[in-house]
Amino acid sequence: MTDKEFKHLKRSDLIYIIYEYQKKQEELIKENEELREKLKEKELKISNAGSLADVAAKLNGLFEAAQQTADDYISQLHGAASAEAEKKAEAIIRDAEEKARRIISEAESGLAEKMINKEIVDYVS
Repeated sequence: MTDKEFKHLKRSDLIYIIYEYQKKQEELIKENEELREKLKEKELKISNAGSLADVAAKLNGLFEAAQQTADDYISQLHGAASAEAEKKAEAIIRDAEEKARRIISEAESGLAEKMINKEIVDYVS
């Protein structure tokens, strides 16, 4: 909706729109928590992986799932969202993707360090 269209809405309509956005936000927070839990599970699996190649293959699935979730979210917003809501959604997605990259980078760094330490121990033995 444009700003002009918003100005012509009744107060009750605006309250309803805000209410719907709050419900959607709560759903997204819950979904985010579920995805974080799944990410923790994947990180555990990654820490047990045998090589960086295995980790890369597993992370690819994680990125695909995150992209699908982001695509689904955007498609839902296109039906009822204004340009302002879309901008906020994109910012949320960018933040989530950045956090996911940071978490993955930390996981990969930890795995690489473990592999190096194991190689040192194996070499010394």
